[in-house]
Amino acid sequence: MLKGLVHIVFIILLSLSGGQLEAQVPDSLFAAANKSYQQEMYMEALEGYQNIEKLGMKSADLYFNMANIYYKTNQVAPAVYYYEKALKLAPNDKDIQFNLKFANRMIMDNIEPLPKSIWQKFMDGIILNFTYETWAEIAVSLAFLFAILFLMYHFSYSTSKKRLYFITSILSVIFVTTSLFFAYRNKHHVDNNIEAIIFASEAAVKSAPTNSSEVYFELHEGTKVIILETLDNWKKIKIADGKMGWIDTTALKEI
Repeated sequence: MLKGLVHIVFIILLSLSGGQLEAQVPDSLFAAANKSYQQEMYMEALEGYQNIEKLGMKSADLYFNMANIYYKTNQVAPAVYYYEKALKLAPNDKDIQFNLKFANRMIMDNIEPLPKSIWQKFMDGIILNFTYETWAEIAVSLAFLFAILFLMYHFSYSTSKKRLYFITSILSVIFVTTSLFFAYRNKHHVDNNIEAIIFASEAAVKSAPTNSSEVYFELHEGTKVIILETLDNWKKIKIADGKMGWIDTTALKEI
């Protein structure tokens, strides 16, 4: 927990200094790729986006456009993969959510998810509705608000105004603490839920990390899984209905 809190504080310091966690996509390269995309020269556009990605750049728009090209060219796994990557950077983006739903319809595996607990629904609906960086930035803004309200309380001579500033400053402290807690829980969730997309057209999920072990079930390209453990060239995975097993590392790609 301490490590997570230290990371959140680091995020806040970066926010205060105006630092960016993610490198910005070079405008000229992105504009050129977008032009090819608009002209329906998809392979040329994709090459441009891939070159930007190779530079280590991260952008929801970049991943979204790449996903759109893969979707248009009926490449299920990379389409889902890049929509998911885009959604991690922009969890509230309706266009990404909408297109991801369409891409998921192309997946062969029909997996019925387990019912979500009240806490899981709260996580999905509130805490995971923003990235942990955004929650940290909200905490920074509220901390500034608290500082302003405290100064106004300190220098105000009106009893009624002092009462108002005192109450609102206390509320801002509560909201700062809540935002920091949400940021920590979000970061903890991200770090402990390593997601991946199946890229193999067909992949056997086995009872043990050996080639000779029993096949539990099979998955197909585009299906999202959670990675629980890694052993040599094998990954222990869990799917949405709770089933678990071991799969060859080459069959999937971490988001």
